[in-house]
Parts: sequence; structure tokens; C-alpha cells
Amino acid sequence: MARKSGYISIYQLDSKAISVLRCKLAGSKPVETAWLRRAGEWNDTEALSGALRDFVSEHGLKEDQCYVILPRYDVTIRFITLPSHDMAEIAGMVRFSAEEYVPYALDELIIDQCVLNPLESGESHVLAALAHHEVVERTIALLANAGLSPEKVFLSTACMTGVAGVCPSEGRFALVNLSPGGIEITVFDQKIPVFSRGIVSVQDWEALAENPNISGGTSVLDTDSTEELASELRGSLSAFRRESPDGLGADDIYISCAYANVEKLCASLSERTGKNCLPASFALTLLDGSETSALPGIPLEFVGALREIAGAVPASLNLLPVSETKARRVKGAQRLAVRTAVFALLILLALAGLYFQSLYQRRQLIRELEERISTIEPNARGIAEKREALNILRRQVDRKGSIIEQIARIVEATPDDRVNFNRLSLHRSEGITLWGRAKSVTDVAQFTQNIRSSAESYLEFFARARSLYEQQTLEQDTQVFAYQIEVSALEEEEENGL
Repeated sequence: MARKSGYISIYQLDSKAISVLRCKLAGSKPVETAWLRRAGEWNDTEALSGALRDFVSEHGLKEDQCYVILPRYDVTIRFITLPSHDMAEIAGMVRFSAEEYVPYALDELIIDQCVLNPLESGESHVLAALAHHEVVERTIALLANAGLSPEKVFLSTACMTGVAGVCPSEGRFALVNLSPGGIEITVFDQKIPVFSRGIVSVQDWEALAENPNISGGTSVLDTDSTEELASELRGSLSAFRRESPDGLGADDIYISCAYANVEKLCASLSERTGKNCLPASFALTLLDGSETSALPGIPLEFVGALREIAGAVPASLNLLPVSETKARRVKGAQRLAVRTAVFALLILLALAGLYFQSLYQRRQLIRELEERISTIEPNARGIAEKREALNILRRQVDRKGSIIEQIARIVEATPDDRVNFNRLSLHRSEGITLWGRAKSVTDVAQFTQNIRSSAESYLEFFARARSLYEQQTLEQDTQVFAYQIEVSALEEEEENGL
């Protein structure tokens, strides 16, 4: 998937020239501005398409964000007043009356409109543009053959409107733009366009600007080219005066050419028209001063388009066909779907990688633990065997002491004049069992406790002394208690089944 370069390229195409204003936007200000142009004679679409393709490749423009400007002489425009402020209603009114302005069926036209001035009466002063679909689609096809897809199709008149706001003249003035294929003359009243005319011309404006008195050699009377231009200006301004409500014209005329210095031409036109003709250099104030040095002339319509792209003026006209817009939306949705699918696949791959990594780590840990177990197991078995040997030794130690010593300890533990024993059973491996008589149950308990208390390191089993029973009986007419006390030599777990 191609990655955009970050540059903006604004194109204007003609059979005699390919013109591009290229720059980057830093906020709303253009930087790294460059003017690219190739002049030629391309008499058919195929030749122009090949030249454009080579031009784009040579200057590395394919990854730029692309825009294109249609010249005024290729599009029909009307300034009309409509009784609404609602854009949907205005669009419907323009479409309804479109066939009154051009000799084409509605389905052959690409139409757009913008409100120039919403009036307090509820009406709107509207600029309507009506382009034959072949004109627009031919331009889009030329760009497509060069690998370009325009974001927007501007109209030069609307672009000039975006620049007129910084014109120093108040009241009425005219902007004249000289392009390779013709002339555009637009009259403004209070910075709002009220009249526009496009004229096809084959003049070499660069040569004419260098020498305003050069002869064009194309008219019947063979007048010089500057006089032809002056005649067109006079005729257009006369047409405006006839249409204006007050019958007044415009005295200030600003001339621009994107690739030529028009100062000499302006001086010559002032003499021939009797008007104040000046270069439209105010448009360059919208660019950074360091950037204008890259421009050979005054690209009036390009600066206007750049302002709209940067968001410095409201969006105006867009002659990009609806079908193209829909197709791009579909492509955009498809690209989004592909990106989403790729993103989801990457997530799944990442999760799978994490799972297999954790599985590998667990297996590795299991192997390490098994290796440790195999190392520790022999030692553990040896420790268990040694522990058992110690237990056996402890039991042997517990059973130390002679029978006499054991009996002596039991005698010492007997409460005086309270308890006697008449039978004693002693087994070295099992322990000692006592039978006898006691004056009370308390005495039996005291005797048992005394035996426990006499346990020492080698007679620890005495601590396991316990009374098995106490039974009341008569002996020589005296009430006594027969008892049985056991001192087991076996530990409790051994007694329970070991």
C-alpha cells in the first residue's frame, strides 16, 4: 500500500502546458513551495497523457496529494440570486434550471454551487458551475493514466474568489488571469464576484510579458498581441457595465500570470485601456516571503486553491463527479476492511506467538524442574533413609536404662500412702503396665502425671504414660479404686498400625 509523501500538488493541464504548484503545509502556511512547469504542443489526448506521465515520474509526484484546477473557459458559470439559504434547496433549484443555461441534457452535466453572499431578505447570491462531464472526466483520466487520483476538482473562478479578500482595492475591481489556454476576467464588487468571462487564447504570455509590443500575427488586421488583450479587457468590462444595475464599470484591473512577470504588460495595458492595470502581487502576501522566490509569476488560482485546502477560506466548488466520489468511498471502505483484516490477523499472529512462547517457556521450565528432580532425588532418598535410621536410633535411645532404673523411677513417682501397685508387667519392646489400688481417682491421675514428669533423655517414653481405667472396689472393708496404668514404649503412629 502506497504511502503519501506529505506534499500537495495542484495541477492545471492544457494542450500547451502542464503546470504544478507543489508544497507542504505547516499548519495553514505553505512551506517548501516549488513551481513546476513543462510547455509543449500536445495536439491529442494521448500525447498529453504520455507527457504528463513522464512529468510526474521525473519530478516524483506520484505519492503527493493531488488536486486539479479547471480553467474558466472550459466551464459555464452563472451568478444567480435564489430565494433560499438552505443548501439542499439551492442545489435543487440550480439543477432544475440548469438546462436554461447550457445546451446539454441534465445527465450530461456535472453541477456544483456555492453561496457567495446570504442576503438579509432570505435570498442568496449563488455561484453555479455547470461542466460537461466529458471535460471533467477527460482531466481525471489524464491524471489516472499518470497514476494520480485528484482529491478535488477546483474551478479557477472560485479559486480567484478565495484570494480576492486580500485585494487592496475597495469597491469594484477586476482580476485577470492569463493561463496557457486562455484568459479569465472576473469582476468583484465588495470582494464578491459579480461577473466572469472565459476566453480561449493561444497567446504566448511569457513572450508577451517580456515584450508587450510583440505582434501576435494571428488576427485579420495583424494587430499586436497586447492590443488584442486590451480589446478583450475593454469588451468584457463593457459587457459588465451593460449588466450592472448602475451601469458603472471597474477602474482597477489586476493582472496575473503564473509563469511570467507582468509588470511591463500592465504598464502597456494601462495606456491602451485607460484603466489602472497592476500586477496581482497581493496574492503573494498569502505565501511566506521566502517561498515566493521560487515562483516565476503570480499563480493566482493556485494560491486560492491552496488557501481552501489549508482551510483558510470556506469550501467552495468541487466538480469531482458523484460517481467518482462514490467509487472512492467504496475503495476507501475496501481499504479500511483490508486494513482491519490485516490488523486483526496481526493481532491473532501476535496472540499465537505469545501462546507458543508461553507454551515453550512452560515446557522449558518443566524440563528444568525434571532435571533438578533427577539431581535432587538420590539425595532426597538418602535423607529419608537417614531420617528413618535416626528414628530407629531415637527409639533405641528411648528404651535405654535398666529395668531396675525404670522400676525405681516408677516407685519414686508413687504418691506416698495413697497408691500401691501389686502387679507390674514390663516388656522391653512394648513398655510397662501397672495394676494396683489407689485411695481416689485423683491419686491415680497424680501417679500418672508423676510418671510422665520423670521422663528424661533416655526414658522419653515415660511421657506417654496414661491411665487405662479406674474401678471402685472394696478391700478389707475399705473403699478403694483399682487402676491400670500403661507406659507404652511405642510411638502413637506405631500403635495405630505401623
